[in-house]
Amino acid sequence: MINSRNILLMLAAIACIMVGAIAAPTPRVIEPDGMDLSLDGMQISDPEHTAEYMEMTGGTAKPGLQTYGRNLAGNWSFELKNMKSFPIGDIELRLYQSEAALFGTGIFKQGLNRQIATAEGSLLEGNAMILNVVSLDNVFLYRMTLNSADGNSTSGAFTLYSPAGEAPAKGTVSGGRSDVRRIS
Repeated sequence: MINSRNILLMLAAIACIMVGAIAAPTPRVIEPDGMDLSLDGMQISDPEHTAEYMEMTGGTAKPGLQTYGRNLAGNWSFELKNMKSFPIGDIELRLYQSEAALFGTGIFKQGLNRQIATAEGSLLEGNAMILNVVSLDNVFLYRMTLNSADGNSTSGAFTLYSPAGEAPAKGTVSGGRSDVRRIS
């Protein structure tokens, strides 16, 4: 039989679950209409490709976007956290830009472990951008959707894909340019 003590314990457990769900931070990412976040639309650039190569091939930018006025080339650092706000790693990138295409190389750091990484992405309408980072040793894909209102700091969300085909993991990302550009 269920007594009042068991009912109170069940209600307390449900209340804890609800409070935890409400208190967990939810990243706010603005996704412009028509933005394709599927793996089908992804193209990873080779780390050896230059701005000239990306210009010749057209990169991954969607034609007609009038976002080329934003210059996000430079040195960037990103901190990745899981959905419980636990840090899972840092990414330091040197990004290059050709029109709306972003690409570059860098380092993925997880504790004392360091891996070479490559990046590819696109500027999107408004302040949004998408950036795909692949750690080359373990071959993990970090697909980041970011907003950068000032061009020097950014925040958003990421989805982590593993080569083993496990269910993707999600989290938040924040970061900024380490060689801050000033508007004069």
